[in-house]
Amino acid sequence: MSQLLVTSYGDPRESIALERAPSPALGSEDILVEMQAAPVNPSDFLLVKGGYGLRPQLPSPVGGEGVGRVIEAGGQAGTGLVGRRVVILPNYEQGTWADRVATDYRNVVPVREDGDPLQLAMLPINPATAYLLLRRFAELSPGDWVGLDAANSAVGLCVIALARRQGLRTLGIVRRETAVRAVRDAGADRVVVGGDGLSERIADALEGEELALALDATTGPIVPELAAALRFRGVLVTYAFVEQAAGRGEPGVRAHDLIFKEVTHTGFWLLNWLRHASRKEIERTYRTLDDLVAGGELSVPVDGTYRLDDYHEAIDHAMTPERSGKILFTFT
Repeated sequence: MSQLLVTSYGDPRESIALERAPSPALGSEDILVEMQAAPVNPSDFLLVKGGYGLRPQLPSPVGGEGVGRVIEAGGQAGTGLVGRRVVILPNYEQGTWADRVATDYRNVVPVREDGDPLQLAMLPINPATAYLLLRRFAELSPGDWVGLDAANSAVGLCVIALARRQGLRTLGIVRRETAVRAVRDAGADRVVVGGDGLSERIADALEGEELALALDATTGPIVPELAAALRFRGVLVTYAFVEQAAGRGEPGVRAHDLIFKEVTHTGFWLLNWLRHASRKEIERTYRTLDDLVAGGELSVPVDGTYRLDDYHEAIDHAMTPERSGKILFTFT
């Protein structure tokens, strides 16, 4: 088998190497998955740089999510999955940038055969994050406003699509004018560009209404602006760790909004949900998203696919600013 390993913590362009080795022996609860596709995510790079919420012992397989087919089981526990297409859950107990992945049978969820493998490969992290952000933190009713920065990101586009299905209205915030059209085309009700005067543009877009929920992926200066747009006891959720923000004194919610509007600022990490949710809830969530992908209601743009041997090019492409979509490894 061929797999990519993190050999040292640092620049992903220098800290990842390709290893070829025999397929590993399977334990009694292990399965072997022949991979079809695996995305390259910012969280993967953050892990390689040593700044993520976990720090595996090196060398370590890399890659958080992907889709493939179970071709072998090490014992009775996983035999029912042999032949099934599955997504690998992003608990980082195994790497997915590999043509074959050995993992515990509990680390996968079966998915439909008629879904696009590229979209299914991206199912475990971004769509699941968007789905849970809309359901776990605020009591939302049809017509409520959800505001989100990084609205043209994969999570942002998924939030917009899922919110629309729930009858929610979305206010998307982007960093540059060139991203506005893509967010509008995705179904956002209003789109504004960040920068000076953002509070006024948010107020104008909402036309006197307020946000019920705000979603932050930047940990940047936009945080207090989003909080200020929340209604009484509205909720702001930060769900992405931005490396550049570390150690610079990330902006927070203003005391005025905390006290007089009683807004809540909390965080979300998908791995915590995977650790604490019941198996029933996890499977139900991914079945719902699987059906939406198969039905064409949920998708994320793809900017390029690469073979594993071309990992240097894939990593360079994934680290390029202002890409138009995700980068994935694909396998025959």
